[in-house]
Order: sequence, then structure tokens, then C-alpha cells
Amino acid sequence: MKISIIYNDPVQYSGNKIYDDGKTDIDSVPEAIDMSEYGVLDELKSVQRALKPTGHDTKIVPVALDVYKLIDELRHNKPDLIFNLCESLDGDPTQEMNIASLFEILNIPYTGSRALTLGLALNKWRVKEILNYYNIPTAPHYVCRNSNEFNLNGYSKLKNKFPLIVKPSREDASIGIENKSVVYNDAELKTRIEFILDEYKQPALVEQYINGREINVSVVGNVIDSEEDLIVFPISEIDFTGLPEDYPKIVSYNSKWMYKTVEFSGTKAVCPAKDISPELAELINNTAKRVYRIIGASDYARVDFRVKDNVPYVLEMNPNPDIASDVDEDTGFTRSGKAYGWTYEELIQKIIGFASARWGIAEAE
Repeated sequence: MKISIIYNDPVQYSGNKIYDDGKTDIDSVPEAIDMSEYGVLDELKSVQRALKPTGHDTKIVPVALDVYKLIDELRHNKPDLIFNLCESLDGDPTQEMNIASLFEILNIPYTGSRALTLGLALNKWRVKEILNYYNIPTAPHYVCRNSNEFNLNGYSKLKNKFPLIVKPSREDASIGIENKSVVYNDAELKTRIEFILDEYKQPALVEQYINGREINVSVVGNVIDSEEDLIVFPISEIDFTGLPEDYPKIVSYNSKWMYKTVEFSGTKAVCPAKDISPELAELINNTAKRVYRIIGASDYARVDFRVKDNVPYVLEMNPNPDIASDVDEDTGFTRSGKAYGWTYEELIQKIIGFASARWGIAEAE
């Protein structure tokens, strides 16, 4: 097939320094380095490398600044399938769904979740409302649009239920989550809400902080007749034992992206997760499959949990998890796939196969 690998190119729009020259040793750079912009570049290189021996005719298409260039490219060089790695437009993640919508308007099949699901998953409180409707455990929450609103009309289940955690309500990749996000009194709560409102120009999502195990589950496939059509990779867990005692046990922005910080070095993924009973593992896996179906994921996604007292509370579903490989350390999704027994090349080919079957196009084995 003709496959276009389309990605958001941070080199064209990022305000941060990106060491993309292939020569700079980032370990020699004295300051902490924001690795968030590197993720999509690593994905691009990994997917390109995995597809090289398959016989597919692949083309790399960067997206940034001028969306009309993308439209012209797709009109004049229409691929059979897009491998969609585009997570934003000019660094704005809310535009991710619109890029996928463009593919749909042009009637070009693409890998991963469709536009509606991408947009829905970014609105964390809507996902929680849907989970509540289906009686799927998730942390009690409240969406706060001004710093006084919580005390005036606060969600009753959260009143005086400290600690709480305060997040931007429509961001991904742990943006806006740091050690100060976990609050222990009214003053800290008010300060953090005001920070989210001022810094991110969106409502704050206030949640009950669940002091439990951080679990994530990678799911692949598509629901054909039932959720049993889905494949669940081995459960993964974030190990917080490397964090200082006074640090909250959360996956913050620093933990995910800020290389050379205490949080980055102190949070490690373990897959398969240890000391999970067969009964709890079955409950977690079945819940992950339900969330995958209900929120409408396609081909692949990851569901994040906090587990306390053998109850898996859903934090969110990530419909576009990082699928890079061939880096110093595999990403969580790729690590889980390898724990399942797939090579990285198999994983990428499976994703293409799932997408091809879903869109009803022929796919050369």
C-alpha cells in the first residue's frame, strides 16, 4: 500500500530547543531537557524503520503552521492509508481531532481513533460523566470555572475530602500536572484552581486524589461482535519508589518529559506488573476493554487506572499513546506489546491490519 506517515513537526513550531541534529549528546546539556517534543519524532523514526522491510510505499508528511500544505499534499498524492501520528497543530492539542476530521472529509483511511473519540478523550470531565453513567469506577470530580465556585457550589462528595488533585480539564500528556497539583487544604485548592485558570485558560478539573497503585493497560484491535475481539497486553505499573518521600506519587509532567529531573528518574514502568491477583487482573482488563469500547477507541489505545482496595478507578483513556521504540527505553505501550510477545515490527503491522480491516481496504501481508 501507499502509506503516508503524518506527524506534527515540533521543529517548525516549538518554542523549546530541540536537539535534532543527530550529533548533540543531550547528557552533556547541563539543564533539564523537555522531551515532550521528542516523542513524536521518535515515533516517526520508529514507525518508518518498522515499515521499511514490509514492501509498503511509505512517505513522511510533516504537519505544522500551514494546514493548506497538508490539504494539497493529500489531494495530489493521496495515499491508501495514513499512519496517523499527528497529535496537535502548531502545538495545540485541541486541533488533533480536526486533523483527523480532515482525513475523513478527504475520505482517506487512517490508523488510530477517529476524530470524535480524539476530541472526546481530551475533555476529561466528559469522559468521567460517561464512565459514571456506565457505573465504571472513577474518582469523584468537579469542574471549576472560577476559584470561588468550588466553595460556593462544590461537589458534595469532595467537600473536605483532602487531598485533592487539580488538573487542566482538556489537556493531555500530563500538561499542567506537577507536585503542587495535589492540594491538602482550601488555600492550596484555591491557589491551584487560579493557576489552571490563568495559565491554561480553561476550567480546572478537581478530583479526589486516590492514593493507590498507578496502573495502565494497553489495548489493541476493534470491537466486531463483542469486547472479546480486543487484545489486552500485560498490565503495566508505575513504580514510585524512586521518588523522595515528600513528593506526591503521581505521573507529573516532569515524570513524563523533563529529562534530568528527580521526578523523571524516580518514576519507572514495570511490565508485567507484580503482585496482582488473577481476580484483580481480570477486573482491570475487562474494565479497560469496556472503556475502550464505550469511548470509541480504534486500533490501539491505553487506559490509565489508580487501584485502591482492589478497585480499579479509571483516570483516563489515551487514544494516541506514544508508540515509539528503538530508543534507550521503550515507551509504555511498546513495552507492553513486547511483554505480550510481539516484536515492534509485528505491532506496527498489526495496527495497519486493524485499520485496514476497519476501513475495508485491502492490505498486503
